[in-house]
Amino acid sequence: GHLLLYPASSLHRVEPVTRGERLACFFWVQSMIRDDGARRILFDLDTAVRQVAAAQGHDARPVIELTGVYHNLLRRWAEA
Repeated sequence: GHLLLYPASSLHRVEPVTRGERLACFFWVQSMIRDDGARRILFDLDTAVRQVAAAQGHDARPVIELTGVYHNLLRRWAEA
């Protein structure tokens, strides 16, 4: 089987089944961060934090400080 995830705003289509059967399950996930730009910033920051942690270790001071910044932004931008 396969799993496909995409934003609800993206255009897509489903081709007809020509043999076998299609089993489908639909669900929706809502982000805590409504703004696309803010989500992108958090994603980029998280990627950078992981890279620094891999290079310097998870207990390195820059990793701890950047993780704090990430969580502060998450709290600021999250939908209450």
